[in-house]
Amino acid sequence: MKQSSYRIRDLLLSNIYFRFLILFFLGLVVAIGANLYAAPTLPVVDTIRLTPSSPVENISSKMEYRYRGYQFRHCKPETITSLHQLEWHHNAGNVLRLKRSSSGNWLRFRLANDGKEQLHRTLVLLWLNVPDAELCSVDSKGNFEAGFAGYDLDPIWNDFISPLPHFNIRLEPKEERTFYLYVLSNEDINFPVRLLSEDDYMVIVRLRSVLFLSVGFVLLLAFGYNLYLYFKSRKPLFLALPLHLTAVGATLYFLHGKEFASIVGNENNLFRHNYFLFLGITHIAFFFYLAAWNKENSGSVYRSPFFWLVCFTGILYPLIPLYQFWYDHRILVLVLNYGCMLFYFGKTHISSIRNNTVYEMFFISVWGIFLLLDLYKTIFHFDFYPYNRMAVYGVLYYLPPLTVFVTLLSREILRRKEEEGSNRKTHLSSLDVKDFVLKIESLLEKEKIYLTKSLKEEHMAKELGITIHQLSELINTEFKTNFPSLINQYRVEEAKVLLNEFPDENTTEIGAKAGFSSRSAFYLEFKKLTGTNPNSYRKESSGKGA
Repeated sequence: MKQSSYRIRDLLLSNIYFRFLILFFLGLVVAIGANLYAAPTLPVVDTIRLTPSSPVENISSKMEYRYRGYQFRHCKPETITSLHQLEWHHNAGNVLRLKRSSSGNWLRFRLANDGKEQLHRTLVLLWLNVPDAELCSVDSKGNFEAGFAGYDLDPIWNDFISPLPHFNIRLEPKEERTFYLYVLSNEDINFPVRLLSEDDYMVIVRLRSVLFLSVGFVLLLAFGYNLYLYFKSRKPLFLALPLHLTAVGATLYFLHGKEFASIVGNENNLFRHNYFLFLGITHIAFFFYLAAWNKENSGSVYRSPFFWLVCFTGILYPLIPLYQFWYDHRILVLVLNYGCMLFYFGKTHISSIRNNTVYEMFFISVWGIFLLLDLYKTIFHFDFYPYNRMAVYGVLYYLPPLTVFVTLLSREILRRKEEEGSNRKTHLSSLDVKDFVLKIESLLEKEKIYLTKSLKEEHMAKELGITIHQLSELINTEFKTNFPSLINQYRVEEAKVLLNEFPDENTTEIGAKAGFSSRSAFYLEFKKLTGTNPNSYRKESSGKGA
């Protein structure tokens, strides 16, 4: 009985081992077969199939890229052979987005002409800051072809507007070809690549020329009109406003119209990333505008040292491409500068917000839209946001209406305020101003009305036989101060005389004799007007007398 149970156990165990071995060898065979018949490691290029009627196409999502593991520069037949053997990476999304390589970036794509006629297309890189771009391929007959795009591609355009890097492509009927694109960029690549017909490309050329001519014409008109207003009114606002608009225009021109590096050279890192240079200039020019606007509204914000300190923090922007520390912390620079811009814009325009008139609310809205679009664009150029047409071109499209509206609205708002100010001067129309000025001086200098501790504006107005509003306006316009300040000036002068006449008398009693109601008010006004306190003044005066 025992022996039979042992036999059954051995039989079961052997059966389990047998099944395990069969499964193991089957798995091994499957793994080896899968490895032998697996697809090649090199990815197959997506083929872009074309016919004469094919529309404009963004081919960014069908491109592949290399960013490391190669040392090839520029288009050569041997370069294509070497690149073909390498592993490529597929670009995801409708924008070509990859880190810049100092030795250049290689891209590739494959085109097929499904038509029966020769096909012509234009490949366009939708960004300017690309000093060198080359396109090479081997045609169906084995012939090597190369095309070049760069700063000196078209001397006619280079005088005013640089052409976008572009290449003319020709495909024979039923031909398929892989193209290799070498791009030496000054920035991280973050733009779409489009395949157009020659006619579609010329539409882009014409639209760019019309856009920049229109923006330049509007800026020129606004600049001239502001200069006219300045010479007519001598208001600094009409110099500060065109200065800021011109700075914005220059920033956009050197981003989308002509490369700054093509003018001053491509060696300096700041010139290669000129956006940061002009962003700093625009920041400072905007604060000049805020100071001029605040001055016209009789504000005191522009007198603050901190206001001017924040104004010149614009110099932090050009440091970003020059020093790794500032590049790593560029988000802090952005938050600091734009936060202060928005804060001081509200602070200097608070009167327009409070007035709530149609003109002033529209004026605030126009500026608000500009600041939001400008921030949107800056976030993109700081590489915090992918390519977006509104982020890239929104400010450029908005600049002409901004220029027109802020110029005309500034003039209209100031004109209305001047009219309101002239209407308020009717309080003095029935008075002999010179006569009442003499009466006020007599009350202060001969009768010393300021010695009355509880003296109020209505008391003096009653003595003169005029209203409080008339007295207030007389003091504001003729004495260039207000009633409390005028009275305190005379009280301080009286106290200075008493301090010298009565050297042993307590300063508190001196203040009371001069008309001050408390010791603290006496000390505060005395220091404000003389720069020292009564005791120190007495010691200095006695020392000079000795």
